[in-house]
Amino acid sequence: MNTTTTNSGYLEQLTWLRGIAAFFVVISHIIRATEVDYFSQNSSSLPAIFYSLDLGTFGVLLFFTLSGTTLYISHSNQKTLLTHFYIKRFFRIWPAFSVSLLLYILFQPIFSAFYTELQGFWIEKQFVTPYSLNDIIQYLFLFQNVIGTGGLFNNAYWSLPVEFQYYLIFPLLIVSIKYMKFLGPLVFGLLLYLIYKFNISHFSQTTVFMLGFSFCGGVTIGYIYKQLISNGKTFKLNFSTILLLLSFIAASLISNGVIKLPDYPIISGIWNWYILLSFIAVIAVLFGKVHLHSKVKKLLNICGNISYSAYLFHNLIIAALILFCIQFKIANEWLLFIVFTGTLIGTYYVANFSFTYVESKGISVGRKICSYLQGSIKKAL
Repeated sequence: MNTTTTNSGYLEQLTWLRGIAAFFVVISHIIRATEVDYFSQNSSSLPAIFYSLDLGTFGVLLFFTLSGTTLYISHSNQKTLLTHFYIKRFFRIWPAFSVSLLLYILFQPIFSAFYTELQGFWIEKQFVTPYSLNDIIQYLFLFQNVIGTGGLFNNAYWSLPVEFQYYLIFPLLIVSIKYMKFLGPLVFGLLLYLIYKFNISHFSQTTVFMLGFSFCGGVTIGYIYKQLISNGKTFKLNFSTILLLLSFIAASLISNGVIKLPDYPIISGIWNWYILLSFIAVIAVLFGKVHLHSKVKKLLNICGNISYSAYLFHNLIIAALILFCIQFKIANEWLLFIVFTGTLIGTYYVANFSFTYVESKGISVGRKICSYLQGSIKKAL
């Protein structure tokens, strides 16, 4: 078993896998922004290699699965107060998100001023849809999927309230494990899916229920891993590199309609098959040893560490580059080259900056608040 772990529960292989997931999301949005001609109002053909990497949806579900796995591995042996857990999670997510939201709001008038006439292209809605103060408040407090309007400011924001709501149910998953072992989170995930399937919730967007199995399944994977480690058992998954590649290839074939998906009562729809493939990818890197070149692994580790900021800011960079190309009447291959290279390079440096000066600071603040509260509790006792 690959056991590159520390006392904090950090696992290198889950970090670089997160970097791959972020890459898939960014590439997918680059494709959406460049597969149209902004001057002739027609679609534009891209090289097939780009569509083979059009795995943004799969990347997000891989994020959710990784989140469940890493949270369980990091917190299963810690007797952390719920308030401390939520404080740390809040300061992990909210500071960088609030900064990005401010920048997207400030960018909107710039986009409207320099963009060509509206043509219904993918890039437009997030930057031209009117919004109110109430919308800003809903987004700031991460409950726009409950009563708010989706797709405002940055279309990648849809996953943030979903992620945070999974944090809210995480303690319940720990309790379910206590009574039902590895089946607990899976049953919980199935219940969430049934709420979606039978339209029981009153949320304006029911994605949190539809995709709950991804996070819950990730928790189960983390539980099995910790059980094997704590019992001193070894388990070596052979062909893990091939298994990981097969999960990516299968996701790509599904994304491009090459594989015809069966329609089973529970496992139906492209999202659920992506979830199953995300389980395979996480299992491959967690229970096996995936072989990567040292330089590739180093780069992916960096990308994994900054993946959250990359997720937040890449659409802003894409839009700015599209405006640049429109202003200088750059189209076709040159537009693709500028947006592709500019987005990857720009996202890398902007995300690095955000991680260093916003994310890390927020994490530090959350820890200090928890330490202060812990000290106050000890004094009171």
